[in-house]
Amino acid sequence: MDHIEIKNGLIIDGMGGSPYVGNVYLREGKIVATTHGESLSSDISIDASGKIVTPGFIDIHTHSDLSFLLDSTAQSKIRQGVTMELIGNCGMSPCAPLTGDSKELLMQRLSIYENNYGLADKINWTDYAGYIEASRKSGATLNVAFQIGHGTLRSAVIGQEDRPPTADELTEMKRLTGEALDAGALGFSTGLFYAPGYYARADEVIAIAEEVGKRNKLYSTHQRDEGTISVGLFTSLNEAIETGRRAECKVQISHVKCDFQKVWGKADKVLELIENAVDEGLDVAGDQYPYPRSSTGLTGALFPRWSLSGGREETLKIMSNEDSRPGLIDGIN
Repeated sequence: MDHIEIKNGLIIDGMGGSPYVGNVYLREGKIVATTHGESLSSDISIDASGKIVTPGFIDIHTHSDLSFLLDSTAQSKIRQGVTMELIGNCGMSPCAPLTGDSKELLMQRLSIYENNYGLADKINWTDYAGYIEASRKSGATLNVAFQIGHGTLRSAVIGQEDRPPTADELTEMKRLTGEALDAGALGFSTGLFYAPGYYARADEVIAIAEEVGKRNKLYSTHQRDEGTISVGLFTSLNEAIETGRRAECKVQISHVKCDFQKVWGKADKVLELIENAVDEGLDVAGDQYPYPRSSTGLTGALFPRWSLSGGREETLKIMSNEDSRPGLIDGIN
């Protein structure tokens, strides 16, 4: 393998030090040295004058779960310097488990695209290990870490129903989560803002997250409310922190923000709650996306959660029923 020199670039190494102009040397695909201008032997020299040289960026919140099956080169990420992604966020993981309602829900979501983007024939797995194998065969150029999504998990075991799980159903969700984590999943995610994750009570999430804590892995959450839609931003944030406390697991608050005007200006309080949790000894962090507002679909953004219980067909019945339609309109407004 060629010895490569990247020279004269502004090096920002990610370790907190000051940037400096220098050279980076790679051997067998790994960085072996950096210098402040001194030259070492190399087979290939790349002049990075006027450019910034950094380690690859880790995109901790993405929804590229199926994208690798369509475009393994991931040019839209590589060209931005992203070399690793964490997928399976917001409780949505097409990876697993894909049985019963969870696979039907995925295919419904894909059905809005022409020919399902050609994915229908490629989705032939049911569990996490099968998804890993399909991803490996795609030859993705990025490093990819996976999470098992609570929404997918709940759909597979309970369906789209608005109710607590039975003892057996909770045991099965814990088993499937542990199985995925043991197969290599980095963590477990929830989308408590969305159906069916919204229907889960805190104790359900904590019980499943205990499987994460046992294995020292990650719990990431699109929290239940980022504004004033349901329980409120701060009740929701405290729920996420309490999950980490009781399940003894690391917590990642997805896309931290103060959504809707009533909580604008409250960011200092949000950060204070997170910092207090860290001072307590909990491992709590957050991330943000680099644009003003969300990419939530119309169903998630508009429809009251009671109208989504039972899945798409039940929602369509509510929409077409003259008796129930006024309540739906009130909920949307």
